[in-house]
Amino acid sequence: MSTTIDFRTTETQPFILLPAFINGIGPFQFVLDTGAGVPIITEELAKTVALQNVEVKEALGAGGKKIGVSIGLAGSIIVGGSKVENAKVGIMETLPKCVGEGVIGYDFLKHFVVTIDYMHNTLTLAAPDELAGNDTFLSASMPLKLARPDRPIILVDVLVDGRNTYLFILDTGASQTVVSPALSQQMGVTSPQGDIILGAAGPVASSVGMLKSLRIGDSLLENVLVLVSDIFSPLNQAVGATMHGILGYNVLRRFKITIDYPNEKLQFQKE
Repeated sequence: MSTTIDFRTTETQPFILLPAFINGIGPFQFVLDTGAGVPIITEELAKTVALQNVEVKEALGAGGKKIGVSIGLAGSIIVGGSKVENAKVGIMETLPKCVGEGVIGYDFLKHFVVTIDYMHNTLTLAAPDELAGNDTFLSASMPLKLARPDRPIILVDVLVDGRNTYLFILDTGASQTVVSPALSQQMGVTSPQGDIILGAAGPVASSVGMLKSLRIGDSLLENVLVLVSDIFSPLNQAVGATMHGILGYNVLRRFKITIDYPNEKLQFQKE
């Protein structure tokens, strides 16, 4: 049975916030982040829900900085009416996104067909077989491409300025779309202003520019504002792929996006 949740975004940064229960306790406000692996909670919340550390791992943040993350085991995580049991959870002193009390990532989402309707502020979590026989979805979808099993970020082929196709990360935890300096140079993007990206490892320097167009599947977006930042080299090395961009909220908000994790399909629907 599918679950539809009305989500809200934060005032300071447009992250999707969802109500979640850990071990039956809550609700707590969690950020939906397709760029994250395990769900992440604060040390304070881990104490509240009696979550014990079982191991420590390193995560790679923006700018290539490594961050220590303790891993605990939750008896259950519930978002809306959708439940995952015996789930690994990352525990950090403060959240990477600096809002809410937790982050929902791949290890929870991978069990569901996830539909994010930015135009109506709703999130739907459905069982894998609920799209069976949906010819509209099947004909309009593209293969779901994950970087690696241990780094399950979603990669999307994006045609930039009608010239070349580049790999972008689909990241609901990013407020702005970001491109690499190499792509910026190839496209002739001017970047007169400075800005800051708030990544998992803290602030990262960037500049502001404009792309003439982005084509995602059959949808064309024109005059797209982007940040230009040198955060991709360590990510490329860690993942073993060359990525040149991140699709953030200013692009994603124009779509209804369906991520069928179990059947490995992805669809962008533009209003």
